[in-house]
Amino acid sequence: MAFDGITTCKVIEELRRTVEGGKIDKIYQPEPDEVVLAVRRPGQVYRLLLSAHMDSARFYLTEHRPETPLEPPMFCMLFRKHFGGGRITAIRQIGFDRILEIETEVYNELGDLCHKRILLEIMGRHSNLILVDENGRIIDSVHHVGQDMSHFRMVLPGLPYEAPSHNRRANPLEQRAPEEFEALWAETAGPVSKGMYQIFNGISPLIAAELCFRADVPERASYRELSAEERIRLYQVFTEFFEQVPETEPKPVIYMDGENMREYSMFPYRMMAGVEERHFDMPSALLDVYYVRQDNRNRLKQKAQDLHKLVMTNLERARRKCELQYKQLEDTQGREKYQRMGDLVTANIYRISLGDRVLQAEDFYEDPPKMVEIPLKNNLTPAQNAQRYYGRYNKLKRTEEALSEQIVQTEEEIGYLESLLGAMELADCEKDLEDIRLELHETGYIRKNRQKKKNLAASHPLEAVTSEGLKVLTGKNNIQNDQLTFRIAGPKDLWFHVKDIPGSHTVLFCADKEYGTDYTDQSILEAAQIAAGHSKASEGSTVAVDYTQRRYVKKPSGSKPGFVIYTHQKTLYVSGK
Repeated sequence: MAFDGITTCKVIEELRRTVEGGKIDKIYQPEPDEVVLAVRRPGQVYRLLLSAHMDSARFYLTEHRPETPLEPPMFCMLFRKHFGGGRITAIRQIGFDRILEIETEVYNELGDLCHKRILLEIMGRHSNLILVDENGRIIDSVHHVGQDMSHFRMVLPGLPYEAPSHNRRANPLEQRAPEEFEALWAETAGPVSKGMYQIFNGISPLIAAELCFRADVPERASYRELSAEERIRLYQVFTEFFEQVPETEPKPVIYMDGENMREYSMFPYRMMAGVEERHFDMPSALLDVYYVRQDNRNRLKQKAQDLHKLVMTNLERARRKCELQYKQLEDTQGREKYQRMGDLVTANIYRISLGDRVLQAEDFYEDPPKMVEIPLKNNLTPAQNAQRYYGRYNKLKRTEEALSEQIVQTEEEIGYLESLLGAMELADCEKDLEDIRLELHETGYIRKNRQKKKNLAASHPLEAVTSEGLKVLTGKNNIQNDQLTFRIAGPKDLWFHVKDIPGSHTVLFCADKEYGTDYTDQSILEAAQIAAGHSKASEGSTVAVDYTQRRYVKKPSGSKPGFVIYTHQKTLYVSGK
């Protein structure tokens, strides 16, 4: 979801009521592209987050306290030097663009009061946080943009600050006559929805889609393809929509897809009718929830890249190994012919002389018997020729037995590594990744990390409650799976796992610990669906889930983390989606 012009507008309205007039008390830089301002007002301290992240640039008031480096980066020190102790005098949106301008009053080194600005430009991968002095020159920026990166606009210390060129797009809040609105579309040949955010500032694809929906015009049609009636409807809907934006109090809402956040907006959108909604009182409250979760997932994904690469490398190696083993196993098939040839040589040993190269004999294994030719080594005795064929047979037999065992081990390794990939997808904190790293060390895939361990908050299994009030826990990695199954779950609690597919251990806890007879079909079904949803088969239309009492689940001695065997199971077929 894009941080659009409407979101910018409504967050700025909130900031004017809260931090405008406040004093910049402290400045932190928890991430290279992120700054947090602690703004003090009488009886209240607000934390204003300013992020120029290329994938999720944004600004809002946050309740979270991110960890900060022991030594502040150079940009943070420069920020403190020029803006520390300053008072915020004005907060404004440039046009209707996604540009935040914070004007401050601050005393310089000579004790003179001067006006400096903080500008946050939200422009996707070109997003930037820029500090500007009283003369309009750039003090510094999070991202330096030289001539080698842009021929149109450089952002470097000492240069005059210039607004982005796309700021010359039309402001959708300005009132326009129908013919003026029509003229803006003269040089736009693409789809109407795309044309809106090419012509006007601050319009996201979601807003464009909503306007097309309200006007009942096809999104993918060009403006020239619209009928006269459709053009009139589009103009009327567009004008009415943006007339209400400055005057309407926001009703922030996140549209949910189960546990996943789908989209968010400052107003309920008609095209999203019927979609599950989660409402908030203030824009910052919504954005804090949305981006903290998104940011956490993105940063965890980055930190897990080395683990993911390691697991994938070993997984691909194991798969190639398994493929080769099956090919070698196939080559051992048909070894009985060597035993048969040895038997025929033995049965006709009296007919063979030293130096014979071929034995012509009747094959009594065939019905009716037929004559066959058996090659012989002329430098071997008849008995040695027979032993040669028996030896080849026995070698292939031993190879088959060894390969069968190796294939079982390799397939177990593949299943184990696939379970680790699933665990990485479920990881929602740094401790989860640390558990996986520890597991990889214990299983011999990585060397022990000699670095000092971080004091990370404990990670816990995922928790859910059935519609009938019974608790369900799901392990997020193999270490948690073992702890959940053998330390947390009671012997009469129900244990769930997808059939023959890597997945998490899921436990349905019974309320009656003595008898364990309070399970209902509905709770069992819901627990099975949770188990299916946290497995490799989560996208399947029908997933087979085994369940049994925990007392029938055993862990073989010396087996890898998360590996178990179980009996007395029943199988339930549920939807993984």
